[in-house]
Parts: sequence; structure tokens; C-alpha cells
Amino acid sequence: MVSRFIARHPLLFTIYHYLDGKMWVGLLGKERLIMDAMEADRVTKVRKLLMMSKDKRIPLREEGIQDLGLEEGDMRRLNLLNTLPLISPYSNGLRLDLWSLEAEKYRVGVTHEFLSLPLEKRALIHHIVEFKQEFSLTRQIYHMLKKQPKTFYLAGIEMNWAVFSMDAYGENGDLVNKVRQVMFNEKLY
Repeated sequence: MVSRFIARHPLLFTIYHYLDGKMWVGLLGKERLIMDAMEADRVTKVRKLLMMSKDKRIPLREEGIQDLGLEEGDMRRLNLLNTLPLISPYSNGLRLDLWSLEAEKYRVGVTHEFLSLPLEKRALIHHIVEFKQEFSLTRQIYHMLKKQPKTFYLAGIEMNWAVFSMDAYGENGDLVNKVRQVMFNEKLY
């Protein structure tokens, strides 16, 4: 029974045969090799997070395209937001007036850059809110993201929304550029 289970999961286990007839089961080290190969990429992502934060440090803590139903004035404001030049997410967001269009454009840029860092180019909104002070964000992130259907896709239920970077996913909804760890995880599932 155990040998059948092991044979059905060749990505996880390997069988070692010894001269004395004994067999040993071992875990494949493929995931560790992938993780080690991605170390430089992970370091770069942490550096980006630090560069986007207002004080260049982050404290450690414990634990779709539809009518938005906006009024004409709000639609005009949204169009202004989409036509303003981009504001670098690496600039100091504190110098911007909190409720100005420039500040909102900055927050869109920070969120977009933040979503470029995870392997699957998505995050739960409440994880992004954890960085609100460091990245000069507001608690109204959901409403900001909802106004950007060409940039972000929201999925989930109230209090547990996930946000996806639209440019990271193809028309079929699959991640466009999958790193080796994501491909390994898909095979594992």
C-alpha cells in the first residue's frame, strides 16, 4: 500500500534500493533546488519593497470591466486619473496631498509594483493594507482598485478580496510568465 502511494507521487518521493535488499524512501530535493536558484530574485523583491517604503525600512509584524455606476463628476475624475503621467512608486508619497489625483496615481503605481513581486502576481488586499503606513497608502485601497479595471482584477468575497495584476495574466486567465516554483507547485497540485 505504501509503495503504491509512493509510485503515484514521483514528484515528491524517490525510492533508494540498497545491496542488502532494503528500500528507503526519500523526499525529492527539487523544490529546494528551485528555491535556491530563485534566491537572487527574492533579494531583489525585498529591495524593491524597501525602496518603495517611505522611510526605506519596513518593521516586522507578528500575526472586471463593468459599469462602475459612477456619476458624471466621478467619471471625469477617473478619466483625469487615467491621463495623468505616472508617478514613480519609488518616489516619496508623503510629499503628495493625500486626496489629490497625483497621490492616487502614486498609490496605483505602488500597488501595481507590489503585485509584480509575488510569484503569482496577486495578493490579498488585507496583506497590502499591512503596508499602508510604509507605502503612504490609505485604507480605501479596495475602492481605488475598483476604479482601475484595466490594471487590476478583484476576486473574492467581502473582507477577503484578492487583487491580480491584469498585465500578468493572459486572456484565458493563466499567468503569462510562470517561474519554476509556480510550475512546480502546479505539478504538485
